[in-house]
This record gives sequence, C-alpha cells and structure tokens, in this order.
Amino acid sequence: MSRASVVAAVVLSICLPFSTPRARISCPPPDKSGLNGGIHSVFVLDGSPVHNAGRLRVHASNWGAIGSWPGSGAPYSGAPSAEWSRGSGVEYLAMAGLWVGALVDGVPAVSTSAYEIEFRPSADSRDTVYRTRFDVEHGARIPANPDDDNDGVANEDPLDGFDNDHDGAVDEDYAAASDQMFSRHFRDDQPGTTEIYPQHTPMHLDVHEDSYAFKDSLYNDFVGFTFSITNSGEETLHDAYIGIMADGDVGQRASPNYWADDAAGTAMVPVDLGPRGVVTCAFPYCRDADGDNLAAPGRCGFVLLDHTVDPTGATAPSEVSLHSARIFHGAAAFEAGGDPTNDFERYEAMSSGVTSPPVTFSDVRTLMSVGPFPTLAPGKTVTFTVALVVTPADYSNVARAAEAYNGLWFDLDHNPATGIQGKEHHEPWYLPNEDPVPVWFSGFSVGPDGGAVHLRWGLVSDQPIDHLVVERAPVEGGPGVTLATLPGNAREFLDLAPKAGERFTYRVTVYGKFGSSYSSPTIAMTAPLLPTKLWLSYPNPFRDETTISAHLATQSNLNLAVFDVAGRRIARLASGMRGAGEHIFTWNGTDATGRRVPAGVYFCRLEVGGQVFREKLVVVH
Repeated sequence: MSRASVVAAVVLSICLPFSTPRARISCPPPDKSGLNGGIHSVFVLDGSPVHNAGRLRVHASNWGAIGSWPGSGAPYSGAPSAEWSRGSGVEYLAMAGLWVGALVDGVPAVSTSAYEIEFRPSADSRDTVYRTRFDVEHGARIPANPDDDNDGVANEDPLDGFDNDHDGAVDEDYAAASDQMFSRHFRDDQPGTTEIYPQHTPMHLDVHEDSYAFKDSLYNDFVGFTFSITNSGEETLHDAYIGIMADGDVGQRASPNYWADDAAGTAMVPVDLGPRGVVTCAFPYCRDADGDNLAAPGRCGFVLLDHTVDPTGATAPSEVSLHSARIFHGAAAFEAGGDPTNDFERYEAMSSGVTSPPVTFSDVRTLMSVGPFPTLAPGKTVTFTVALVVTPADYSNVARAAEAYNGLWFDLDHNPATGIQGKEHHEPWYLPNEDPVPVWFSGFSVGPDGGAVHLRWGLVSDQPIDHLVVERAPVEGGPGVTLATLPGNAREFLDLAPKAGERFTYRVTVYGKFGSSYSSPTIAMTAPLLPTKLWLSYPNPFRDETTISAHLATQSNLNLAVFDVAGRRIARLASGMRGAGEHIFTWNGTDATGRRVPAGVYFCRLEVGGQVFREKLVVVH
C-alpha cells in the first residue's frame, strides 16, 4: 500500500460512522488525498501488532489505541480486538485509547487516542511497533545488571528505534519484560492534526508506551500497558488527568449487533500482595448482560495498577488512586449520560471525581481517570500503568494482573530501614513463580598479582546465592576449564596456574537457588610473565595442619611467615636461600612458642626477590 493510500485509509477508518446508536462519535470529512489534510504519520495498519502470547489476544496500535474496531472497515479491523479465550471468536472490546487532559492557560484541553486519533506517530519510519521479550541482549534489568552498555546509567535508551542518549548507538540499554513486549512512541502535536480536528489543542505531549503479555497459564488473561508521558513543550500544564476510554463490546464477533446487550460497572477488587499488604484495585468493566448462554462469560476492563505519585501532593496525587470511573452510552446527550464530544466535556468527565453506578444499556463505554497532577512542568514525565483484563465474575484475573505488576522487590541500598522488609526497589512484571537470577555484577576486574591472575567482582544480591563458578579459556580457542566452585559470598579468586605469556579469558557465573544463572562480562588478559607464585594451601580452612606451596622462578632468598589480622607475626615458616622450583611448607596452627592459635583468619606472607605474595588462611577448632 502506498503512503497516500495508507494515510487515506487511516483517515477513513477514523471517520467511519457507527450504526445507530453509536453515531455520536463526531469526525470531520476525510481528506480525499490523505495528504492535504496534513496526516504525515506512519500508522501500522496491517493488524500485526497483536499480543497473542496468552489466552487474551489484543491488537495494540502505535498511536495509543487498543483494540481493532471490529466491523468498522478499518484496515486492521480483522485482527483480534480483545478475544478471550484464544480462538473462540468472542470479543470483549471494540476500541480503547489513552486520554490526557489538562488546563492550558486555564482552558481545558484533552488529547485522545480513540476515537479521535489526536496522538500519532511521526512520519519517521522508525516510529513503528518494536517487539521484544525478557532475557534479550540490551534488555537486562535488575536483578541482572541493568546497565547494558556500561555507561553508568541504567535503561536510558528506551526501545523505540532512536538514539535517545545520543551516544551513537540505538536501543542498546533498555528494560525488557514478559514473554511478549511491544514498545512504541507517539505525540499529540504532529503536523496536520489540527486540520483533521480543528478544535484540538496540542499540549506537546511525548508518549512512550510499553505493553506486556505472558504465556504462563496462571497469568495469561491480561495484557499490561505502561504509558510514560512527557511534557516536551515550553509551558507548564496544570491540573492534568490521565485516563483510558474503553468501548467494551462483548459477544461473538460473527453475530450481528453483538454489542447491543452490554452492561457496565466498576468493581473495587482487594488483592493480597503478601508483605506489601492488601491493595484495592479499581476495575471499570463491561460484560454481556445475559452472558450469551455462557459463550461470553467474562468481564473486560482496565484495572488501575500504578501512576506517578508525590507524597507531598505538590505535583501528583500522594498515593495511587482512582479519580473518576464514568460510564457512557451513545443514545443520549452528554448531560444525559451520553458520550463527551468535545474537550470541555471530556475534561469534565475526567476531573469529575464521579464513579457511575452499574448500568445496562444497548451500548456502553467506560472512562477511568487518575489525577490531578497539579503541575506538569516542561521536561517532566508522569507514568500511568493499567492492564486490560478479562476475568470471571470472581475477578481472579484482576488479582493476577496486580500480582504480576507487583513483581519483585529488591534491597539495593542495603538499608533495612527503607522499603518493606528492607526492600525498597520495585521491578514490575516478574511473575510470583519466577526465579530470576538473584544478583547482578556491580564490578568485575581481572589483573596481574605477582605471578598470578587476580579476579575481583562486586555483586548486588537480594536473595541467597547458591554458588559461583570461575572459568578460564584460551583466547585462541580450545577447551575452557573450571578453575573453582566458590561459595556464594566469594568476591575474589586468585588463578595461580596460567601459563606465563599466554592470553586467556575469564568469567564468573552466579547460580541461583533453583539453577538459574547469570555470568559476568568476559575479560581477556595475558598471563603474567613472572612465574614466581604462592600456591593455595590445602586444606583451607584447616584444623590440624595445612600445606603451603611456593614456586620460585630462580634461586632466591625468601621469607615465609604467618600474621594475624592485626598485622602481628605469629610464626616464621621459612627464611634463607632456596633454589628454583616448587617448595612445600607446612603450618600446624601454632605460634612461635608452640601454642595453638585461636580459631580465626590469618595471612601467609611470602617475600621473595622484591615481590610480596599473600594468602588468607582460616583456622578452625
């Protein structure tokens, strides 16, 4: 399809009228060329952006609209809109869309994704739909190291095809979650939008949207959506609200007028999140009034999961909370319960603070909003997270969406006074039954240490580590070797056996409780040319006696002694000239007077040829 045909199709799809009583949606006449009206956006119209990982199949556009508008004649209308269960042909949604409202110079303005498409991608071919999943390159997040490009900043380059951090690389450091994740980007001030919608007031809102679907049989009846909304203009927006309008048509897609017997309401669903307590989730929903003889038993809507908060209330609500939950129908004026048709009515609906009572109409729509955000200053971003859920009447799938968003919490500041049970950092969209690797490397270095190679690393750990494995492999190829299996608290290792002058790679792998693993970066280095080494003692820790080996490159004068942690010499094991080669010494855990030393940590120190080697010894009784 040509660009002109694509654009014309978009305009036509926006303005196709509903059959009565859905004709209250107002649209300007479509521009015949599709270009003269100023529509220069690259809409993805082929119906391909469908979340189909789970039982709920949902079309997710690249302009903030959710659903495929079945029966409208739009190019994407044949895609699953919100089909549940998969393959049933029963739809639960006609179309939903992001709404953002605010006061601009004291006058209400609302930008919408449905049914008026005022949010739009740009004309840049990169403004399309991006697909990813968890555990991909460049998409790491805690508990792995979220700084994929090692620039000191985590997840600063969202998945959108652009070089957001201006470092010459594209999408090289972002957070990837769920079995199926879509990302896209759009704005409310694209050229020509006001020609299609003359009353539209651009607020210069830049939106990045991520959505998430799961395969897990317990968590596959919802799709999560997070909108990050930035004021990219020069004026502060006041008393802003964010919401989702949903036209929740329920019934068998093949049946005529299947939307004509729907009902709507708002449920407040308590969800037990364990240590974080019980939260109450707002869930405006639509359902088929008679259930179509059990063919359409579900309730479909968007559950509120999160939004930006400000404990002081100065720039955002002080806690996550529903502001308005309105229900509309298309057969009446706005004042009598019909759809809002202009920005004044839309803003009034979003800011009203009203929760409509349950209703049964021939056709219903819901609007959920949060706010107010008293100020949205230039450059500031607010987020809004919801999940589209289809659930039985017990609302069990609402609870599972909330559990999935609750994810995992981590102790990154190592302060037991912050957060709940010391855990202050939230990583959403981890399922309760997932076992992510409980650690990420905060540093990893490999360097010479006398005649050995010294590996050091730092770990940020939220859960107990089972063990670590240190590996070495030749750079030129050939089999690698496992040098050691270490306890979970190890943070360094001394490789005493590499062949001098050869080049090797090193890495450390951390193993979690249930066998999951995460490896450090791989670092290459040339083994030191100085072959004099102090070998590890064995056994260590020891109770009665341990052996210590020293390898001398040439005949040398050496001093070998044991010191305590305070630096006091406990025993002298050897001194004087020794020939080249390996020498074995023993220490029976006694001091210079022959008395047994207390259990604890000691250090063996070898001084030879101007070099000093040290090894930690542990005495147990």
